[in-house]
Amino acid sequence: MNPETALERVGAGERLADFCLWDYAPPAPPLGKLRSANLLWRAIACAGGAPRLAAACEALRRALGPGQTVYGVKSFGGRLAFEFYFYDYARLERSVSIARVLRALAPLACPLPPPEGRPYFMFSLDLDEEIASGRRPLETINVYIGNPGSSVSSGICYEQSAAGFRLANFYFFFDAKKEMADIVAKAACSAHHDLRSFPRATVLRPDLLDCQVIVVANKKTNDGVYFSRLRVDPFLEFLRRERFPADLVAFAQRHRGELDHLLYDVGLDYTVDGDGARVIKSAFYGLL
Repeated sequence: MNPETALERVGAGERLADFCLWDYAPPAPPLGKLRSANLLWRAIACAGGAPRLAAACEALRRALGPGQTVYGVKSFGGRLAFEFYFYDYARLERSVSIARVLRALAPLACPLPPPEGRPYFMFSLDLDEEIASGRRPLETINVYIGNPGSSVSSGICYEQSAAGFRLANFYFFFDAKKEMADIVAKAACSAHHDLRSFPRATVLRPDLLDCQVIVVANKKTNDGVYFSRLRVDPFLEFLRRERFPADLVAFAQRHRGELDHLLYDVGLDYTVDGDGARVIKSAFYGLL
């Protein structure tokens, strides 16, 4: 775990990428400023420390290299949780495989056979202190495949467990500047709420619309929307509004001038009822 006296800083030639591991041009000079990993370390500290989880993060860095793993810090039910995402768009020719990542995370125990014959381009693992230490097995892997034939960039997520594969989520990617009508139509068209009372302004929040990509997700029991490549000030407001831990929010605010070179990805899972939209989970993402 990195104390504030040993903050990680951007070196020459380091990649900056969004939560799909697509590179972007920084909005401000990055050299010597803070890596987004500092937000992960601060969040782990806010969650109680979790030394084995922090060690697992370092093991991923050693195995895959810096900037090759995407982390997600999720807030729901008054607690934080952590998910880690791995990409290799070569699919069956991949070098970043589930088997490779599981080997890197030893002593983590996972009874699931790696599905290496499937054409996945991405997978994710939910990790906590118990799983990272091997005291509890990893029983679910989230596996993502493409959606050939769709005119909209999209992906399909399956949950792999001892019971096999179960369809979990669909994700649809839109240009936030050019495709807003399609974004609204996709978010409004859902089995989870009444089309006639879709609360557009509370789902597609105006303070988050100045981004580059918006992802609309259809999930088993709710929907979600993700705002990709936000500037630092909307990100800081997101952390405050979604009530992330006060120490994390204060850290980000205190270092605003050293975080303005990054573009941020955030997400909201929500339900809709007679009182409008209710956020049930919020998350932000960065590079490890």
